[in-house]
Amino acid sequence: MSRLREAVVEIRDFFAGNLAYKGLALAFAVMMWVWVQSEQVVEERARVRLDWKLPDGLMLVEPPLETATVTVEGVQAFVRTVRQKDLSILLDLSRAREGEVSLDLSERPVAGMASQVRVVSVSPSTLKVQLDRVLERRVNVVAVIQGEPADGFRVGKVVVKPERVALSGPSSVLRGLSEIAADAVDISGLKEDAVFQVGLATQAGQLVPTLPARFSVEVKIEPIVKERAFEGVPVLLRDGESFVTGAQSVKVTLAGPVDRLNAIDPEEVSVLVHVPDGWNGNAGEARRGRGEGLRYEVVQPAGEVVSVVGVTPERIPVERR
Repeated sequence: MSRLREAVVEIRDFFAGNLAYKGLALAFAVMMWVWVQSEQVVEERARVRLDWKLPDGLMLVEPPLETATVTVEGVQAFVRTVRQKDLSILLDLSRAREGEVSLDLSERPVAGMASQVRVVSVSPSTLKVQLDRVLERRVNVVAVIQGEPADGFRVGKVVVKPERVALSGPSSVLRGLSEIAADAVDISGLKEDAVFQVGLATQAGQLVPTLPARFSVEVKIEPIVKERAFEGVPVLLRDGESFVTGAQSVKVTLAGPVDRLNAIDPEEVSVLVHVPDGWNGNAGEARRGRGEGLRYEVVQPAGEVVSVVGVTPERIPVERR
């Protein structure tokens, strides 16, 4: 217990003893820190906004540079606050004329910079810009399609509404422009028509619509139509007890959407011959179609989506037993 008491006393004396010396040391440390903050010269980099002032009726051909980088030098206490400032450089071209203009950023003052801080350099230090007359013109709007529709389908008609847009921009860019692209639309996997709402795609140069521009892009999706031949299609008689046919099987060619054609099982395709009631003939030839007399039809499961291109032979002989 006495050892513990002695340890407590030693700790207390360590912190409480020599207070004058310890206070003096603390004061010296604080003075050194203040001196370093107030006297040490350092460099720092910061972003600075570029504010453009253009002449009436003229504009930049290329999008203007928005920011630059400044390197500053000064006492640490002031330099370390540079990044927190709203710094800007005014590029006043209000008296400039059409054509190329050279700008020296290093000679222009940085607004918002503390007077105790000196600008060492600006990057970029110089700029060359092209001023051009402002022109307005109406141009066509072109749809941009990305992706592919589902298997068995293809893109049909593409309609953009409205078809034209009024643009404002540099005359050197807009004068030779006849069309502008809308934002791309993705049609991947589509099986039916679709309508997309889009704006204008980003263009090189300073082209902007004179009014807020939104467009509808209607994409028509249609099935790919192909032909498929079925060999050995059986020929059946509706009245098989009284009549027979000389063709036991024929070749049938169908046309329609690829997916519907591929889904047809050959065993589901047949040719059905109709002998009209009261037919008195002993022999004849049935033709494909509807109406009176001997005729036949192609039976297949796809219905009207798939059409009959041809039957070989075209005429099917029928005889009375």
